[in-house]
Amino acid sequence: MPAHAHPQTPRRAAGWLAALLLAAAGAPEATAAVQDHGAIRAAAEAFALEQARLMTPAEADVRATVSSIDPRLALPACPEPLQTFAPVGARPSARLSVGVRCPGASHWSLYVPVRLEVLMEVVVLVAPAGRGDALTRDHLALERRDVAQLLDGYLIRIEDAEHMELRRPLAVGTVLTTQTVARPILIRRGQRVELVTHSGRFSVRAEGEALGNGAEGDRVRARNVRSRQVVEGVVDPSGRLRVGDPA
Repeated sequence: MPAHAHPQTPRRAAGWLAALLLAAAGAPEATAAVQDHGAIRAAAEAFALEQARLMTPAEADVRATVSSIDPRLALPACPEPLQTFAPVGARPSARLSVGVRCPGASHWSLYVPVRLEVLMEVVVLVAPAGRGDALTRDHLALERRDVAQLLDGYLIRIEDAEHMELRRPLAVGTVLTTQTVARPILIRRGQRVELVTHSGRFSVRAEGEALGNGAEGDRVRARNVRSRQVVEGVVDPSGRLRVGDPA
């Protein structure tokens, strides 16, 4: 080999060594700079559970299942605590989309799908009943169900459903809600009803014709059969209309 080539060999070796050292030093930084997906999923789960518990009874068992994040997603590591939020216009649901964002210099945000389960004992129809049928204890039972898909109004006591009427036919096993049952109608439109007005220790009774339907506690208008005057009263448990009483 020519003599003039020997002085360049150490310089070339030093250059390769420096490049290797830079590459080795840079590798850990690149790994550390990527946001951990587990932290994102944990933040989304905590937010979903907190929101669900605000809308469910304390005795409910609330669970959240967070969808996996695409492993190819490489977000810059957030130097600040992750923030969570609900999308604008979001409503309570069994399936949520939780927003997670980094408020730091490496600002980013994404939405993480979460599925909720809300397990608790609720009133269930356990015997056949049709529309308008009055429910008895034989129709009802408490069973542990996932009610996350029922926004609200599910019944949690047998007493809440007993003596109610079904608004529509329901299959056995259906969870009863305030939308599926109604108080029995005691006064119907066109029916003759007793009008009762109290004045001090005295009461005045008259016969009227109901101008609408009403359950106990409802306000219903009626026409006095004799005077033809239209009055309004509150339906009492016996089906009379108490005129002048507050609702």
